[in-house]
Amino acid sequence: MKICVIGAGVQGSTIALFLTRNPEVSQIVCADVSLDRAKRLKAKLKSDKVSSARVDAANIDELLRVTKGVDVVVNATVPRYNLKIMDAALKNRAHYVDLAADAPVKVSVLKELELSPKWKDAGLSAVINQGGPFVMSVLVRHAADRLDKVESIRLRFGWKHLTKKDEPALAWQWAPRWSPEVALEEWAPDPMIFEDGEFKKVPRFSGVEEYKFPDPVGPIVLSFIEYEPVFTLPRFIGKGVRYVDCKITLDFPVATLIELGFAEDKPIELKGGVKVVPKDVLLAMVPPPVETRDKVETGELDAIGCYLAEISGEAKGEKTTYTMYRIDRGSDIVKRYGAAWSDVAIPASITATMLAKGEIKTKGVFPPEGLEPKPFLAKLAEKGVTFQERVTREIRP
Repeated sequence: MKICVIGAGVQGSTIALFLTRNPEVSQIVCADVSLDRAKRLKAKLKSDKVSSARVDAANIDELLRVTKGVDVVVNATVPRYNLKIMDAALKNRAHYVDLAADAPVKVSVLKELELSPKWKDAGLSAVINQGGPFVMSVLVRHAADRLDKVESIRLRFGWKHLTKKDEPALAWQWAPRWSPEVALEEWAPDPMIFEDGEFKKVPRFSGVEEYKFPDPVGPIVLSFIEYEPVFTLPRFIGKGVRYVDCKITLDFPVATLIELGFAEDKPIELKGGVKVVPKDVLLAMVPPPVETRDKVETGELDAIGCYLAEISGEAKGEKTTYTMYRIDRGSDIVKRYGAAWSDVAIPASITATMLAKGEIKTKGVFPPEGLEPKPFLAKLAEKGVTFQERVTREIRP
């Protein structure tokens, strides 16, 4: 199997690491706009399977060059290049995996899904939004398959920053684990929810609630966020679903920065006539994700979190709710896998290898919930990624 990973940052480098550990993968092309960064990754991985290349993801000719002859293209760069990289993969007859959608999310997701007929005609698969918490969409599908009717899907993702004494941190630096630009774009727009068969916009940082996650995570303050599954789950789950939303930990530092205008990309004038773009100033001051990763791996930073989905509906006439969840701690992940961002890398690398082996039969463009749950969840379990399930039924005498 030959796989090309585009983007040699925190996420791409961890995906490449997991691919090197798979004996069935014969070649891995690590491509990045910075050839030096790609070469450093090759040297760090210490594997004869790995080669490095430079690619400008905005240039279709360069994309065609680095993806020629590969079985799968994994897009681990910023989402603005999704459509370009998808185009190159399709032209080179390679399967495709990406990690997230571009902003605005609804427009980006729909543009990718509109390409599905072309991918079906080519006999190829493109699995979109297959990074980190999006794996919960597979659990949603797993629960929905056991329901006769699905009424609502509520996604709840929460985490707590921890001190070295395992106490919640009262203050912390805004330091996203992934691209700061992408992280900022997630919070900046007014998010949407799916309600009564249509998408409705709600104010950003609204829908605030204190949600009690299973122990040892406990209660965390959450709010709505614009997330890809809100736009894909109603389409792919069906079964009469009437409501879908997503809430994550209310990031108070980023909320303050956005409300102060630091997400704006229009120049403002300072004293002396100097003009600056607030967004550029903020991004220049935020530590790069690699520094955050290093601090997690050394134990200087730690966090505990939970990915959770509530799927409510009916089964055999009984009102039933499935609560699916997984709890992880940053330091435990490092000990287990030797890498900090495995929650993204494991699902993406598994999907890539399943595509290369022909184990994913579905063709076209689809999100994680388009996968057959049992084979995929079995692959996750082989890597130690397992989930818990609670089932609640209404008793009717």
